[in-house]
Amino acid sequence: MLGQPSGWPNRFKNGVPVAILRSRADQPRRAIPVPSSDSESPTTSASRGGFLKRGFAAVLVSGLAVAGLAAFTTSSANSTGTAFAGQVQAVVTPSADQAVSIDDLAATRAASLDSAEDAITDSLTDAVATERSSELGADASMIAKEIDRLNNLAKFIWPTEGSVSSVYGPRLHPILHYYRMHDGDDIGGKCGQAIYAAQSGTVVKAEMGYNGGSGNNVRIDHGDINGANVQTGYLHMTDFVVNVGDKVDQGQLIGHVGSTGLSTACHLHFSAYKNGSGTDPMEWIGWNEEAKGVKSEN
Repeated sequence: MLGQPSGWPNRFKNGVPVAILRSRADQPRRAIPVPSSDSESPTTSASRGGFLKRGFAAVLVSGLAVAGLAAFTTSSANSTGTAFAGQVQAVVTPSADQAVSIDDLAATRAASLDSAEDAITDSLTDAVATERSSELGADASMIAKEIDRLNNLAKFIWPTEGSVSSVYGPRLHPILHYYRMHDGDDIGGKCGQAIYAAQSGTVVKAEMGYNGGSGNNVRIDHGDINGANVQTGYLHMTDFVVNVGDKVDQGQLIGHVGSTGLSTACHLHFSAYKNGSGTDPMEWIGWNEEAKGVKSEN
């Protein structure tokens, strides 16, 4: 063994540094005494056990929350991911001693999604039902109006005030002075007097000018009535206020009485057509009180 170095008095004892002897580094180490379970108080045991449970739950939930939040926000909007994270927090915060499993979190999330889906479905169902109810109400109103129109389709109204001065049939023309077919009824009236649609329909002609003696005239197609297409014509008008393609209602103003074309005085020449051929308008408008007593022949 090496001798004690010079100049180091009292630094060694039996060849071992005194500092080592003082620190007892050469002695076997002892474990720190820990109270046995028999001597441990219930409070201490519960405290340590609760601490361990909380620590385990915190580690498990923290990892699951981070993993779940990362996976969810990757496939969804940020707002939805935040909502998911909030739901995880709500699951683990009620009781620190309660163990949380992946199955518990999955079940909670599934229940939340089912609830949201039910709410969305109910909302959409209500919206569709409301819209459909509104549509049905509008359809019912239109159907009722159409039924009323069909029920009264054959009931034409008198197109302007005045009585018939010349009926439908052959007559001596007052200007041409020869016999020819008079294909309508002349209803006397003042110049500028209102002319109304005898029945609802669609305007198929609206012409200005001489037009072969018809003058300014309008024709309305009333569609099928009792199996035949029916149209009415309004001739010698001073003007009209409708255009081709317009939908008009029975009694709607369409123009004013005039004396345009081949005419001797202001009046309305009212004509009717069944399947394209001229017919007696009285089949449709009938004889009203103003026309009573008027001769049936010219």
